[in-house]
Amino acid sequence: MFYLFLLAHLVADFALQPLWLVRRKRQWSGLCIHVAIVLACMLALTLLDPAAWHLWPAMLAIAVVHLAADRWKVCYADRVLRPPLLPFLLDQVIHVATLAVALMLTLPGDAVWSLDASPLALPALYASGYIVAALATPIALIVLLDPGFAHAGSAARARVRSLVAGAGVLTIALVAGPLALPLALAGLALAARRSPSEHPLDTPTGLMLVAFAASATGVALGML
Repeated sequence: MFYLFLLAHLVADFALQPLWLVRRKRQWSGLCIHVAIVLACMLALTLLDPAAWHLWPAMLAIAVVHLAADRWKVCYADRVLRPPLLPFLLDQVIHVATLAVALMLTLPGDAVWSLDASPLALPALYASGYIVAALATPIALIVLLDPGFAHAGSAARARVRSLVAGAGVLTIALVAGPLALPLALAGLALAARRSPSEHPLDTPTGLMLVAFAASATGVALGML
């Protein structure tokens, strides 16, 4: 069941959290909108696996902790942790750990971690891998390489190109295994010779990091 909840979290935090909502989260209205989306994504799991219905108390607890963690991040994290990537990573660690703890307190261990616990566990894990490679990694790189959003004007198109690159490299990795990394890096090195913009995601460094993360994710998934 953990893998389904992980997918719900990644969809809510990356696929359904546009830049305007990230900025509005400094207000309670934006924060509540985001947490409502988080809860809705978890509730949507009941449409995929009816066994998730009885986990609604865990879903509420996860949503409350998510609210508290995000409130702390937007209000205080920048004052405590530097560089900005550290609050981003800590926030994700808290969210994923919350999923694990809430489910382990509710379900037997096998029902939480076994891929056989749900027929959708493995597809959810693969879908999570694609979100990490194509959406989460580029966002993390923006926080790392452009923390002040100096290139915000070209961020949207750069993210689309990174999404395509990340998904493509991950697909190659699932097919080619460890050979995917040198193949992907060689291909992206050629593509980066003419960067379409000055955004850090479009630079050779940005593309290489996206490719490395995607290929590593693909190799890890291929070992399942």
